[in-house]
Amino acid sequence: MTGNQLKTVACISMAVDHVGFILFPKLAFLRYIGRIAMPLFAYCIAEGCRHTRSKPRYFLQVFGMALFCQAFFLAEGLMGGGIRELYLNILFTFSSAMAVCFAYMQLEEAARRKDRRAIVPAIALFAAALAAQSLISFLLEELLDMPVRFDYGISGMILPLFGLIFTEKRKRDISFGLGTVIFCLLLCREIPYVWFSLLALPLILLYNGKRGKYRLKTVFYLFYPLHFAVIYGIKLLI
Repeated sequence: MTGNQLKTVACISMAVDHVGFILFPKLAFLRYIGRIAMPLFAYCIAEGCRHTRSKPRYFLQVFGMALFCQAFFLAEGLMGGGIRELYLNILFTFSSAMAVCFAYMQLEEAARRKDRRAIVPAIALFAAALAAQSLISFLLEELLDMPVRFDYGISGMILPLFGLIFTEKRKRDISFGLGTVIFCLLLCREIPYVWFSLLALPLILLYNGKRGKYRLKTVFYLFYPLHFAVIYGIKLLI
C-alpha cells in the first residue's frame, strides 16, 4: 500500500467513526471501525516528519489547519448551549507529536555526529516538546477557568514517535506495533474499544514506503473539516 492509500483508509475510518458519534451513537460497531484511523494517521505523521523537505512548513500546515478546525468546534459548542470544556482537536495533538518527532530527530543527529555541545540542547528541546502539551493545557485551564483536553492526549502525542525511531522498515513496524499496544493500554479504561486500533497494524505492514502517484496532501488536509461540516449539516437537517 502507498501512503496515499493508507491515508484514504484512515479518512474513511475517521468518517465512519464520526458518523457513529454524531448521527448513530447507538451503533457501537461504527466507533470500533473508527479506531483504525488514529494509528494510520500517526504512522503517516512519522513518515512525513522523516521525509519532509521543510520541517517548519510541514508543522505550520498542520498547526494552521488545527486552528481553522478549532473555530468550527468552538462555533458548534456555542450553538449547542455553551462550552464547558475546551476540546483541542486531533490536529493539535499531531502538531505536538510533530514537535516531539522533530526534537527527537535533532537529538538523533547530534548523537550520530557525536557533537557533545549539541546533545545537551537537543535533550532539553526533546524534554520541552514532551512537556509542551501538559504545559499548554495547564496555562489554558488557568486562563479560561475550564478543563482543557487534547484529543487522545499524551498517548496520541507519543504514538508517532514509535514510527520514527528506526529507519529500517521491519524494525520500525515492530516498534510502532509495540507503541500501538502501549497506546491502547494507556487508553483502555477511558475507551474500552480502543483495542480495535490494532487492526491498523496489518495495513501498515503492507506499506511500501512510497507516497503514491498523486500529490493529495491538500485533499487530506481539507477532508477533516469538510467531513465534519457534512455530518453536522446532516444532523441539523434531520
